[in-house]
Amino acid sequence: MSLVLNLDTSLDGLPGELRDTPIVMGIFQEYKPLHGYNGIVDWEVCGEVSRMIAAKEFDGKEKTKTLLYLTVSCYPGRKVLLYGLGAKKRLTPERLSSITDDLFAALSSLSIHSLVHVLPPLYDTGADMRNILDSVAHSMLQFTSNEKMEYKLWLMWDNVPHSDIIRSFKDAVNIFSDASLSIIEKED
Repeated sequence: MSLVLNLDTSLDGLPGELRDTPIVMGIFQEYKPLHGYNGIVDWEVCGEVSRMIAAKEFDGKEKTKTLLYLTVSCYPGRKVLLYGLGAKKRLTPERLSSITDDLFAALSSLSIHSLVHVLPPLYDTGADMRNILDSVAHSMLQFTSNEKMEYKLWLMWDNVPHSDIIRSFKDAVNIFSDASLSIIEKED
């Protein structure tokens, strides 16, 4: 197993080479308005995510999932998987780990191994960011270490220093002896 982790904080939209890569986007129940990377992705798909939320077709409840196959947006054919993070103020590393485990099981069943993973801003959740980062990294590597293929993950996460993300993923990769990790960074 190997995981290629691309970190991007440039906030200049998705690069052209990712136009066909599925987007996986976490949304809290308290989602209004979408901002940060979630807002950028929503803008790039002509507001389709906001439209679904407004129409109550997606509510952000924990572990809910909706796969959008966009046909009338700016990018017809773009796939976006929305998954619910539940209540923002109740976020704990354990809850996020459980949600991430559930998410990656769904991705496996859909045979998705290359994706853009967009997490909403977590700075105002009241949770300890280092524990949250460790939980996400551990969950992702635990799942991918069971697979015999390469995963390519573009991680877009607002207001989290790359050094903290890298430290969490490097700590997690030390736990899984079969795992290998490559990290590519892009910053403004």
